Amino acid sequence: MSVLGFDRHDGKLMWTFFSMNIRDKYLGSSIGSAWAVVNPLIMLGVVTFVFGYVFKVRLPGAETTLAYAAWLISGYGPWLATVEAITAASLSVVASAGLVKNMPFKTELLPVTAALTGLVPLGVSLGFLAVLLFADGNTLTWHAAFGVVVAALQFSFIIALGFFMSAITVFVRDFGFALPNILMAILFATPIFYPVQSTPAVMQTISAANPFYIIAEGYRRSFIYHLAPDAGGLLYVGGLSLALALVGLRLFRRCKGNFEARL
Repeated sequence: MSVLGFDRHDGKLMWTFFSMNIRDKYLGSSIGSAWAVVNPLIMLGVVTFVFGYVFKVRLPGAETTLAYAAWLISGYGPWLATVEAITAASLSVVASAGLVKNMPFKTELLPVTAALTGLVPLGVSLGFLAVLLFADGNTLTWHAAFGVVVAALQFSFIIALGFFMSAITVFVRDFGFALPNILMAILFATPIFYPVQSTPAVMQTISAANPFYIIAEGYRRSFIYHLAPDAGGLLYVGGLSLALALVGLRLFRRCKGNFEARL
């Protein structure tokens, strides 16, 4: 049985590529793959310190500044994972030029396994969030289990985008250099650092169709508010991911015959 052209026999190769991506990224460093955990911890620690103890930002109705830090991390932590996954997926084919040229395999696996490396910072972020919530007296409830559903949709969406971006980057190398700026613009245009209610009505309408906001809000409802994520929003992200995956895979498979000549 295959799904979108992938079958169970691809699993072993996917794990090999996933492990290789993690290992090679930190090759030559003293602590190696441990940086995959240390890097997001440092970033999350800095954000918590700045907003929780320096600026002392408070959420409306909250008694502690740590509540805002936890609220922020619940959206920003998954965003760090999104950036990691999208960046890795977009560069996956170019970064594996040697494999693409010399080894026959499903090159479609490259953006998939590269995107899945974002699971590491996501796991670190959610663990960090759980500690913050405990420190603030906001104990996790069973609603946190919905985080698994949100994460599945998050990475489905990223992988779908990855098929497009990895193919485009082979032919337009400038896209890889522009991507960090694009992601930065999306971050500040998405209600992650600020509540959506504080934005103009037109921005609230746009945010309702923004998959990145829906994903961030899904985590917040699951971990902060102890509610189920909005089912309509999740269905929207799931449908959009499927549509993008179908079109993206078709584009990728049409282009991959020319990869060797451009790498």
